[in-house]
Amino acid sequence: MTDNRLRFLLPAIAIVFGVAFVTGSLVYGDTVRAAVEGTPRDFAVQAERDDNEPLPAAAVDQLRGVAGVGGLRAVAEGPAFLVGKDKTLVGTPGAAGGVNFDAQRHELVSGSAPVAPDEIALDRWAAERTGYRVGDQVRVVVAGAARDVRLSGVFDFQNTAIVQGGTLIAFAEPAARELFAAGGYTSALLTTSPGTGQGALAAAVEQALPDLRTYTADELTEQEASSNNKLTMILLIFAGVALFSSVFLVANTFTMLAAARSREHALLRAVGAGRRYVLRLVLTEATLLGGVATVAGYLLGVGGAALLKSQFAVFDGAPVPLRPFTPTTLLAAFGVGLGVTLLAAWIPAHRAAAVPPVAALRTGLPPTPKSLRLRNITGFAVTALGTAMVVLGRGEETMIYLGAPTMLIGLIVLTPLLASGLTAVLRGPLTRVAGLTGTLAVENTRRNPRRTGATASALMIGLSVCAAVTVPIASISAKAEQTAKSWNNADVRLEALPFADIGPSVADEIAAVPGVTHVTALRQALLPLDKGSLQVTAVNAGAISALVPLRIREGSLDGLRSGVAVASSVAAEHGWTLGSEVGEEKPLPVVAIFDAPEEFGAEALVDTANVPADELWNREVLVKTTGSPDQVRDAIRGALDNPALLVQTRDEYVEAQASEYDLYLNLLYAMLSVSVLIGAMSVVNTMTMSTMERIREIGLLRAIGLARSQVGSVLRIESVIIAVIGALAGVVSGCVIGAMTVSGQANTTPVLPWDRLAVFMLITVAIGVGAAFVPARRAARIPILTAIKTDTE
Repeated sequence: MTDNRLRFLLPAIAIVFGVAFVTGSLVYGDTVRAAVEGTPRDFAVQAERDDNEPLPAAAVDQLRGVAGVGGLRAVAEGPAFLVGKDKTLVGTPGAAGGVNFDAQRHELVSGSAPVAPDEIALDRWAAERTGYRVGDQVRVVVAGAARDVRLSGVFDFQNTAIVQGGTLIAFAEPAARELFAAGGYTSALLTTSPGTGQGALAAAVEQALPDLRTYTADELTEQEASSNNKLTMILLIFAGVALFSSVFLVANTFTMLAAARSREHALLRAVGAGRRYVLRLVLTEATLLGGVATVAGYLLGVGGAALLKSQFAVFDGAPVPLRPFTPTTLLAAFGVGLGVTLLAAWIPAHRAAAVPPVAALRTGLPPTPKSLRLRNITGFAVTALGTAMVVLGRGEETMIYLGAPTMLIGLIVLTPLLASGLTAVLRGPLTRVAGLTGTLAVENTRRNPRRTGATASALMIGLSVCAAVTVPIASISAKAEQTAKSWNNADVRLEALPFADIGPSVADEIAAVPGVTHVTALRQALLPLDKGSLQVTAVNAGAISALVPLRIREGSLDGLRSGVAVASSVAAEHGWTLGSEVGEEKPLPVVAIFDAPEEFGAEALVDTANVPADELWNREVLVKTTGSPDQVRDAIRGALDNPALLVQTRDEYVEAQASEYDLYLNLLYAMLSVSVLIGAMSVVNTMTMSTMERIREIGLLRAIGLARSQVGSVLRIESVIIAVIGALAGVVSGCVIGAMTVSGQANTTPVLPWDRLAVFMLITVAIGVGAAFVPARRAARIPILTAIKTDTE
């Protein structure tokens, strides 16, 4: 008979994975926090306008006179993108910045500081990645326009760090102020005079200039550390799911071992060992298992954290060493590893210790109907409570977060009943399809519903969470696809990449491209009213009707060049009719009242010429074409030569909207795969150990004529049944949770992604077949006489 150590292999692996998840998350989080906190700041307080408007030069001069200010550096910074030699953007768009060159912060390593408007300096890491050298012509995208500049110098960024994958472009100060702050500055960095603290200086600044917002260096560091902690928390949530699945695998293992070693425990009791001795024996075994698995998981987790750091480091520059042995991480890892193992082994250990010696010498008895009845009543009550919380609390995140785990716990309690019910349904079809082997497989799964339920539960948890995240994302994707198809009639659409801008001249440049018939930029602005303001969308009055399906209820868009068109809901709210004057400083007459697709999101329309250019911000550009949209798209890309602008045909746009969330879903699947893998290992472990228990039974079946292939078929069918029970319970419960989450969202209809759900079921069947491969092969090879003679049941 195989040594018991092999029986602990899969439970140990499950604990290893769970502990590795926890350790990796905490070590990576500690390392990130150390990197952020260890980055020196050469200022004490950052001051900027409270409304995010440019900081005037006069305000900077006032700051110099505030008590406690020891020094001041004015900064003009904003998004600026570097184009590589391959004509694509370099690095991560969200970490691409431009700033005025500051000799104190930008230590030149080659070349000279930028002086002219067409000169820049690059940080050393960006220059090394791109291969640019001093004197090269470099293309950059800033303020919505692409331009060619000369690289005058390369610098090291002192007293702070550049986000990994980011780029920093330094401009001459006059150019930076014009590009990023309309001639002013974006912020001022202040140092303290002797005897003044950060907090005192911040308070003094806000008292002297109330319209400024201040941040101390410590506050900024805490904000950065806090934002990076979010990733750690997300990873810990998935670690919790994996560990929760591990509980069932470990508990099932100790339960089956207790049954297999009942005679051994009985003999110990017969020779004088007390219940506490047997209890300590089992729990000591669990402690050793948990300890070894925790050590292995800790080492694996440190390796995972190193991999995360290499792929998702916080800053470019000198590497930050890992912090693998902090007290918090050590206590958490060993507390989780040992705690989960002992918790899972506690009930099996008590059962092993509580069986009287005489009863333990007999074969194990099935659970009494009373115990299962009580369990079923409890399971129904908990499941009903969780379902009610999910259904009645749709739209309320707190209720769903509480209801979903409650529902899953109830289903876990009910899995023995679910196993009995499903196998009863499957008995007839399997008997007709597979004959005797199908009947035997069904009866084997029904023999011990507790074991079947516990095995299925481990798989159910992972698949339930998979389904619960799939349904909302599929629903949002379907809504995004429908929206993309319906709200505009454009053949080609242009938008800026995240953090980039669309320049004011882009629409005019597109209009000159052959094949373009209508083009309008959609630009947002605020129109001041007597009370509050109205958000207006500035458009090309002559093109908007051809590009957006507007329903004109009153008036006409012909007068839009000198007036304003308002949505019917806005007109009703304000009591406006045709001819009403809208606006405080420069009133415009209402020339039309319209209805538009909700996704268009326009409260009012004005012609672009009626809004000052500095008050507009661009959303997107819509284009109507003649001929091939693909050819026009390529021509627009060539004319603009700006890689920070995304130009797509209608079909590409719709496809992109539908698949926008696929990346997030795949990342979630990758993290949840550990839990599903643990569920699969639970099925493997149960089939392996139950095969060892039934050696004599298998021998007798072989003796009365069952072929080796039939023995293997029995085990494979049994394994698939267990896996399918877990999958059905998990997928159904996950779909309910996901659907209720979506139904609480306005204008979003739950969508069940049948293709993905079918893949889940196919994966489940594959798990069942694969889980039984080794046990079936081993069982089929046992000699008949050896099997009959064994005393293992």
